[in-house]
Amino acid sequence: MSRESVGGERVYTELALRQERREPCALVLLVESRGSVPAKTGAKMLVSGSGEIIGTIGGGTMEKDAIERALQAMATGKPETMQIDLSAAPTYVCGGSATLYIEPVLPSCGLIIAGAGHVGQTLCKVAAYAGFSVTVVDDRDEFVDPAILPDADRVLATDFATMFKRLEVNSSTYIVCATRGHTHDYTVVRDALATAAPYVGLVGSRSKRSGFLKRLEDEDGFSRKELTRLYTPVGLNIGAVSPSEIAVSITAELIRVRSNNGHENGYDSARGWGIPADGRHKTTAADPG
Repeated sequence: MSRESVGGERVYTELALRQERREPCALVLLVESRGSVPAKTGAKMLVSGSGEIIGTIGGGTMEKDAIERALQAMATGKPETMQIDLSAAPTYVCGGSATLYIEPVLPSCGLIIAGAGHVGQTLCKVAAYAGFSVTVVDDRDEFVDPAILPDADRVLATDFATMFKRLEVNSSTYIVCATRGHTHDYTVVRDALATAAPYVGLVGSRSKRSGFLKRLEDEDGFSRKELTRLYTPVGLNIGAVSPSEIAVSITAELIRVRSNNGHENGYDSARGWGIPADGRHKTTAADPG
C-alpha cells in the first residue's frame, strides 16, 4: 500500500482518470467528526483496487480500517456508512468519533456481441441503455457501421476466429454470440469459454445446445464446471420471439448475473436444462425446440 497526501481536487482528478482507465476504486469521505479526530470533516481519499491511496482522512488505525472496508465495498459493489468510535479500542488514541461514507466506483461491465444482425443490433441498444459498455463484432464491414450501431462504445470488423486477439476480456466482461451461422457460433463460443468471461450466451435451440455441449466437452476438453458459464438458449424465458423481445430477455439475464441475483450457472441452472449424472439432457416445457 502506498500513500499520497493531496487535496480534494487531486482526489477527484485521480477518480476521473481511473474511471477513464476502467479501474475499480472507492471514494472515502469523512462526513462527520466529533471531538478529537485526526482530520476535519470533508477530508477524503481514493482507494485503488490494490490498496493504494490518494489523499488521506488522517492516517492511523482509522485510515487503515477504512481502506479495508473500501476494498470490501469494491468487492460487493455496495456503498456503506462506517461509524468509528475513536475511544472504543486501544488502537484509537484520539478519543473522538467519526462517520465515513465509502462509495465504490466500479467500471461498467463490458458486453461483447458477436454478430451484428437484427438481434445483435437491438441487443446493443437495450444493453447500453441498461449500463453495459458494448462492443459489437462482425466480419462484414457493412454490419459494423457506427451509423447503425450508435449505442456501441466500439465496433470491430474482424474474423470471428481472431476476434479475441483484439479484445480485452476479464471477469467483468460478458459475451453474447448471435452470428449468422453454426460454424461461426461454435468458434466464438469455444474461444469465449477460454477467456475469463463469467457469462457466455448463445442464441439457439435445444438441439443446438446439446450438440455444442457435447463437442465442447468431447472435442475441446472443457469440463462440466467450465461449461456452466455457457447460457443457452440465451435469455430469460419470457416467451420472446421478435429481435426486440429477445434483446430484452438477454439483457434481463445479463442484469441478473451482474447483480448476483438468483442462479448464475448456465445450462445447469434452475431453468431445468442441466445435464444429470447419467449424461442425459433434461428439458422443460419452456425449453425451445
